[in-house]
Amino acid sequence: MRSLSLMALAISGGAQACTLAQIEAATELVLQANPVIRAERQELAEQSRQRDWSAKVTLGYALGGTDSTAAAGPNAGIQVEIPLFDRANELKVVKARTAFQSKQDSILNSFLGDLEKLCSQADQVRELETMRGFYRDRLQYRQEQVKEGLEEAASLWEESEKVQQVEHDYRRERGELAAMRLAIARRFGGEAWKRLQALLAEASR
Repeated sequence: MRSLSLMALAISGGAQACTLAQIEAATELVLQANPVIRAERQELAEQSRQRDWSAKVTLGYALGGTDSTAAAGPNAGIQVEIPLFDRANELKVVKARTAFQSKQDSILNSFLGDLEKLCSQADQVRELETMRGFYRDRLQYRQEQVKEGLEEAASLWEESEKVQQVEHDYRRERGELAAMRLAIARRFGGEAWKRLQALLAEASR
């Protein structure tokens, strides 16, 4: 189920950024490092280690021994109580496992939702970068045309304005992309947030 979600994210909207391998790497890190998931996993492990039976030590003192009894003096034994039909701990383990899976799925879905937005933002930055190069090249071409007397100098104003506008948009969206990486990494990465930030940067560059 998770693989299908990751694949859907990788191909949604024809995204250029965020390959399936990069998404999987970031997701696996979240599953291992997210503090909430780790706490739920530890709770499940503790619950699974609990026994369905109990044992207690009994102490006694015998005055004299026979062939069928223990020797005289202090003695100790272990009494084990094993309930035949008590499945209370098994139910607790099932509940803990269900709670763990539910919490993990909730966090994973939130992460993939934010990652989808990040990848979309990365694609937008890439498009602006392409436009940025195009308008710069066109401005340079028009400047050469003006130098050769083939065009009026006034034509450069419009081209210059386009270059400046695209440059402004590019810087703004790139800054938003960096802020999104940081926010997602801190929200989901726990103590490994810097590693997650690096993975997100690689996926959305």
